[in-house]
Amino acid sequence: MLNYGMPPGFWTELTLLLAITILLVGIIPAIFRYGMKADKKKWFSYNHINRLHKKIDWTLRILAIISMLVSAILFYREPFLIPLILAILGLSQISTQAYIEWRFSENRKNYQVSLIQLALTFIAYAGVFYWLRHFM
Repeated sequence: MLNYGMPPGFWTELTLLLAITILLVGIIPAIFRYGMKADKKKWFSYNHINRLHKKIDWTLRILAIISMLVSAILFYREPFLIPLILAILGLSQISTQAYIEWRFSENRKNYQVSLIQLALTFIAYAGVFYWLRHFM
């Protein structure tokens, strides 16, 4: 019999994937930041260390917007290209933040937490892309 809609178990797996992603990207780095006594970060704010960091961050954002628009126009048959560009942007922003914190931050624990956050975010992206390939 032909099954319309989502496959069985889709919503259970999606809920589990979202919970694991929130744990990896949001909660575990906050616990590490508290445990390593790194500086607290505000949620949904620009945490620029200096002007160089601000310029690099905005350059990455503008480059990502341009590349997403170009890829949406030129490669419209590739559904995973735009999420891949977003993943590369996210990882490059975190790695830039870790480098700038390593070079210029007074608290040396900040860049270590950013590196942990980079690794956990990479694992989360890899898991999400694997899950999407499994269900698509």
